[in-house]
Amino acid sequence: MRIMMQLLLVDDEPVILEDLEIFMRNTMCFDHVHTAGSGHEAVQILEQSPIDIMVTDIRMPGMSGLELCEYVKQKQLDIEYILLSGYAEFEYARQALQSNTAAYLLKPVKKEELLQTIRQSADRLKQKREAALASRKAQETVRSHLVQLQASLLLDVLKGKRWAPEKWTEQTEKLNIPFSFGEQAAIMLVRIENRFLEYDERSIALFEFAVVNIAEEVLQEYFEVWTCQDDSHYLAFMIKRRNGVSTDASSKKILEQLVPQLQQTIALCLQGKISVVISDFATFPLSVAEWYQQALALFRRMPESEQELFHRLWDQPPHMPLRPLQRLYEPPTVLQLIETGRWQDAEERLNYIFEELSGNGMDTAESLSEVFLSLSNAYAYLIHMNGLQMADVLEDSYRSGTHASAFRTVKQLHGWASQALERIKERIGAGAKVNKSALVLQIHQYIERHLSEDVTLQAISEHVHLHPAYLSAAYKQETGVNLSEYIYRYRMEKAAYLLRNSKAKIYEIAAQLGYQYTPYFTKLFKNYYEVSPQEYRAFVGRE
Repeated sequence: MRIMMQLLLVDDEPVILEDLEIFMRNTMCFDHVHTAGSGHEAVQILEQSPIDIMVTDIRMPGMSGLELCEYVKQKQLDIEYILLSGYAEFEYARQALQSNTAAYLLKPVKKEELLQTIRQSADRLKQKREAALASRKAQETVRSHLVQLQASLLLDVLKGKRWAPEKWTEQTEKLNIPFSFGEQAAIMLVRIENRFLEYDERSIALFEFAVVNIAEEVLQEYFEVWTCQDDSHYLAFMIKRRNGVSTDASSKKILEQLVPQLQQTIALCLQGKISVVISDFATFPLSVAEWYQQALALFRRMPESEQELFHRLWDQPPHMPLRPLQRLYEPPTVLQLIETGRWQDAEERLNYIFEELSGNGMDTAESLSEVFLSLSNAYAYLIHMNGLQMADVLEDSYRSGTHASAFRTVKQLHGWASQALERIKERIGAGAKVNKSALVLQIHQYIERHLSEDVTLQAISEHVHLHPAYLSAAYKQETGVNLSEYIYRYRMEKAAYLLRNSKAKIYEIAAQLGYQYTPYFTKLFKNYYEVSPQEYRAFVGRE
């Protein structure tokens, strides 16, 4: 049996030492066999080589075998040792047993007996090491699960979950969380920014782990820290003053001073950027959920392009309404373009939408969510209208449960939208319901370009060089609706868009849509939306 270990033989009698060495090498049991002629020489070998089993004589000049064993104990070396002696006195046996010696053999020792004893020692050592490894793994698992459980509990607190004080104490003590009911605590919410968001999720996770470690180091002199990642990918920190920290500065003042230091340290060590929102200190956990929602709302209004910011919840200006997106809803929408098979126009419309989203401070988390929900609903409608399931078309993103918070940047969302559009085109673009003829495409493009002019059936038929009756029938057959119905619907949707997103007067909007008589436009609009244009504008203006 081969023993994958290193053996050290120690004896001051060269003949015995050489004889044992030759025997052990011939057994081919060990990876390496070392020899030492004295205790001091053995110490040098122990300091340089990972010895597993040591066989040593007791009676040696300078340093005895027992002293050598004591050295091993003091250095806490993971070594099994076997003592050899030509003296059978009880005192030596007693000292050997006290030294936790694996075995005590009398000289002259039988080589087969020694080999058997070494093998038994190797088995014990292997079992001990396997048990220690299993114990370490179990401890690491407990620590890992503990961190996850701590983070899960904090996430529950942020979402507003409440417990009675005694139940809260039970939870925190069980999970070793140093936050007690009724203590003064604050929230710090951190947003990861710049180049790290362009990496894969695993790399981002490593960066976030580093940010948490740096934050704990920066804050640890004054504060206890409890952290988690929320559902929006922000890092949330619960912070309270350490017991026994003496300083004249208030906790709020200290935290205000440390946040810029945290941002600078991350910039220096990780070449990364973070934005931070902090709350005031108040009774824990009563105000936690409210503060968290305020901090979350503040981050959702902050553009992605504005980075390395530091905001305090207590000095925020009154809430300002978000600027509405316009290009997302401007007719023809992405849905309308795909419905008529205008794939190139749909891709250009996506670029148009994301161009607006990227500029002038529109790249907020709130706007990203709005675009994602609008596009995903349009995609789902088209997929289901063609008798397919989402998983059939948007395979990877659908199975991974893609949702609005999965996109941290405009670039990521744009990539998903374009890729999803390409997948839809591949699956339902050829010969499916949405693949209307080139005739329908010509008609729709003419209507969009000449909306303020004459878009009667006669004008369109002259443009496409077809008889009006044939044109009307062909359009109805391809689309399932009358051409006049489509023109009416398109004009009303365009009117609603202009009422929401422009300051043009009602008569000006009517003219843009080809209605020279404003009361007639007003009547048609009210028939479609059940409110007048003035009422519609007033209603959307209040939202």
